[in-house]
Amino acid sequence: MAYQVSIFLENKTGHFERVTRVLRENHINIRSMTLTHTVSGWGIFNLLVNQPQKACEALQDNGFSATLRQVLAFGMDDHPGGLDETLVQLARAGVNFLNAYGRVLEDNKRALLIVDVEDYELALEQVTAVDLYPLADELVYGVTSKKIS
Repeated sequence: MAYQVSIFLENKTGHFERVTRVLRENHINIRSMTLTHTVSGWGIFNLLVNQPQKACEALQDNGFSATLRQVLAFGMDDHPGGLDETLVQLARAGVNFLNAYGRVLEDNKRALLIVDVEDYELALEQVTAVDLYPLADELVYGVTSKKIS
């Protein structure tokens, strides 16, 4: 099961860089990220990193409000309509998500969709019922040279 690191971050100059400095100093590689403004000058910084537990602990040790959240990660074809094909399957499964983001893994071949859901266990049951399976962690975090099929 994949995890993202979620950080409650004040929207001030240098705060974003403080997060990346902590990660760099701990040899943690960012694989994907989103930064969303919420209210009153605060935001949520969601990170998919190669070592989520270590990242969360390092950030907490440096005064950040960080937590781990289970996410579903799906491989998809990188072509026009690839995302739509995956979203059709998720809709058919009845999965509603809070946030989603992605990245290209190999141009014109494979991409990754990260889906943050309210109830991970329920969503996992829903997707497997329609033969949609999340990717293995090592593929999500990019810590292996295995091909995604």
